[in-house]
Amino acid sequence: MKYLLDTNVLRELGKTSPHKNVAAWLKGVDDADLAMSALTVREVVKGVARLRKRKPETAAALDAAVTAIFDAFEGRILPIDRRVAALWGEALGESDKHVDDAGLAATARAHGLTLVTRNIKDFDGRGVTLLDPFKAPRRSRA
Repeated sequence: MKYLLDTNVLRELGKTSPHKNVAAWLKGVDDADLAMSALTVREVVKGVARLRKRKPETAAALDAAVTAIFDAFEGRILPIDRRVAALWGEALGESDKHVDDAGLAATARAHGLTLVTRNIKDFDGRGVTLLDPFKAPRRSRA
């Protein structure tokens, strides 16, 4: 694995018309190089659960799509293990701002992965390599 996908990138996988730059980037990457965090699973499931209260039919369709994506990532959904938790705790010792983002960055750091996200500024200074596939692909070191 080389890349940890943030939720905003993962959403593009389920769209019939994904962002053209994201689609091009994904086409050039081996699926085996992509991973997601258990935090992302929690975030997505929470969103579907909230939608279910307002729009049950839409939520049911989305739940089926999400389940298919999670199934495709079987074996590449990274847990919050001791190493991730320790790095996450260190980050939160510096600042409690963006708690989930700190956990995602800790996951990327623990596994030596590039974090793929649209929200580059939310991860600045977290010591992780970043890539924004919505723009022309480039890497930056925070």
